[in-house]
Amino acid sequence: MSARGPRGERGEQADRILAAARRAFATRGYTATSLRAVAQDAGVDPGLVHYYFRSKPGLLEAVMQPPEAFGAAVADAAEQPIERRGRAFVQATLRLWEDPVTAETLRAIVLTASQERAAMERLRQLFPELVLAVVSHSLSDAERNLRASLISSQIVGMVMNRYIWQVGDIATLPADTVADLLAPTIQHYLAGPLPAGLGAGGTPS
Repeated sequence: MSARGPRGERGEQADRILAAARRAFATRGYTATSLRAVAQDAGVDPGLVHYYFRSKPGLLEAVMQPPEAFGAAVADAAEQPIERRGRAFVQATLRLWEDPVTAETLRAIVLTASQERAAMERLRQLFPELVLAVVSHSLSDAERNLRASLISSQIVGMVMNRYIWQVGDIATLPADTVADLLAPTIQHYLAGPLPAGLGAGGTPS
């Protein structure tokens, strides 16, 4: 077991704790996982879990943070011209999930959210906020929120079927083919016309 004491504010030991927590929350569930078990899996003194993350909810909050590459990928897609932004966002999502390092973190986030209400609430808040960065800021808030929600429904559905459940042909198609199939729908939700008569929040007026 590693000697007690931090090696830095976000050093190697904190990373090992986070990795162990992701595995435990995703497989055993948040409720069934103790901080002592996380420390044991990480090979560190239990006191270090409290030092870095203060509490079990604090550790959950850290686990639910997407990797930096996710935010960077979304920001890059948001910088693309509006007519290419839908494809750029789909391709960015696929690249993240095709990369084993970022995919491990993202998979843990999704699986933890499926078992823990607090994690699900965090994901519900986080993902639409990130998707809103892709949607044009020139639109009204109501339209931006509706478009972000529609985009989220397609992206999350693709991720669940391809990477989590691995159901159907979507799980085995080449990533470029998935992009070709999904991008037109995302682009329509991003910039295409919406049904007439929708009021605030996407409800019929």
